[in-house]
Amino acid sequence: MKKWLSLVIALVLCLTALPFAVAEEVPVIDWYIGSEPDPDVPLVNEYLNEYLVEKIGCKVNITYMSSADWEQKMGTMLASGQDCGIVGFGSQSKSDYVIESQRGSFYPLDELLEEYGQDTYALFPDAVWDGMRINGKIYGIPSKKDNGYFISLIYNADMVEDLGIDLSDLDYSNFRDLEDLFYETKEARDEKYPEMAEYPIVWSVNLFYPYFFAFETFLNDSYLAVANIDGIMDIEGFDSDTVFNLYDTDEFEAYCLQRQKLVADGIYLYDYTDKSAMRKPDHGVCYFVGWGYTYMQEHLYSEEWTSKMIMSDTIWTETNNYFSAGTAISANCAHPDLAFQVLNLVNTDPYVATMMRFGIEGIHWVRGEDGKMTFDFEGGRNRVVGERGYYYWYNAPVGNLTIVEAPESLVGPNNEMMTVMNELNDACIIPSHLGFVFDVEPVNNEIAACSNVESEYTYALLRGQFESPEDVEAAIAEFREKLHANGVDKIVEEVQRQIDAWEAAK
Repeated sequence: MKKWLSLVIALVLCLTALPFAVAEEVPVIDWYIGSEPDPDVPLVNEYLNEYLVEKIGCKVNITYMSSADWEQKMGTMLASGQDCGIVGFGSQSKSDYVIESQRGSFYPLDELLEEYGQDTYALFPDAVWDGMRINGKIYGIPSKKDNGYFISLIYNADMVEDLGIDLSDLDYSNFRDLEDLFYETKEARDEKYPEMAEYPIVWSVNLFYPYFFAFETFLNDSYLAVANIDGIMDIEGFDSDTVFNLYDTDEFEAYCLQRQKLVADGIYLYDYTDKSAMRKPDHGVCYFVGWGYTYMQEHLYSEEWTSKMIMSDTIWTETNNYFSAGTAISANCAHPDLAFQVLNLVNTDPYVATMMRFGIEGIHWVRGEDGKMTFDFEGGRNRVVGERGYYYWYNAPVGNLTIVEAPESLVGPNNEMMTVMNELNDACIIPSHLGFVFDVEPVNNEIAACSNVESEYTYALLRGQFESPEDVEAAIAEFREKLHANGVDKIVEEVQRQIDAWEAAK
């Protein structure tokens, strides 16, 4: 009898303790995101975990990491075999998708996509997923956002109207086409407001690509080997299947000469460091570059003037666009199936996608009487700009942006931003080699050497930091000579060889 009673008591104790034991054993997955940490990350993490436990039986430990910390730490963490759980990649998170995949840092997702991620897979066409394959395997989920190059001219509409500038019929392919407009505006501004003559008319535009050229790239932010795109054909003398070095082209030289001229004439400055005050109306800067905007806020840069935009008529995409932001699972993740299910929610569940951008309903945002999201309520943790508790608009390394609920001020009264974004993604001109991934190994040394040469010359050429056109021409001649001496021709030949082989195997 005593023995039987002891067994009953033991069984009752076990059953009583079971819920606590299960709760303690819920898997926790680390999640690293490339961005500065906001104060309320732990609070949002806690609320998200309540939802994740209910939905898929796991928790996450979110770590927002600044770019400097990421560059210093993440590569070592992945290389050491650490279980990093979920890891962002791309330009914001500072992990190169191709390089880390080739190193074995990421977990292959093919089987997980098949088992858990059919809805996520459906976000992109097969060609995009083929482009995500490294050595035959998919290692990352690209973020669905502005997946093409949507370049726009943003302008001070109040100033344009005041100066009598007519933009109603403005068509342009890239910023090289806007020289006449910039001169017309500066002349009108300086005549009406001579005290502004010392200021530029255009805000800083410090990238060659994609603002001034449209082509297909194979080396991320390096243009040692590129190809034209059918339907655009920006560079004369090459078809879309021929790889060439941008820096050897007449168009590149003409761009550099144009930039020097525009800086010399006060259209641009060559250095905008610590000059953000120039965006105020009394300094007369009128034009700004936009990338990815599909809806323009009324006061993007300042409450003092109305912002509008005109989008370029050239809209395209390429493979590297999908490497620029996304998520992967670390190779040694202890629970890759659960980690993938978290990512599937991020990409298909508006509740999760919205929480990851704007925090918790009732704490960081509410729905107003009109049913629309607002931060403006008593005690709202996102109410005061500059003091927000949790605010990550776009948050590109997280996942699907197009399902996020957002305030009208960001996306328009009828969610125009997301609607237009999806339309433009579908309308992008597709290059011939979408899905081709260049293996840099055969020319690693040449790429390193030529990249150093790029760093030596492109900064000054891009910013127009030369006294005369003759100085520009001399710098370009030196630049080209050094590139050829350091193996740029071998790089072009190797990219061409691999493309030809890729085409033959299709």
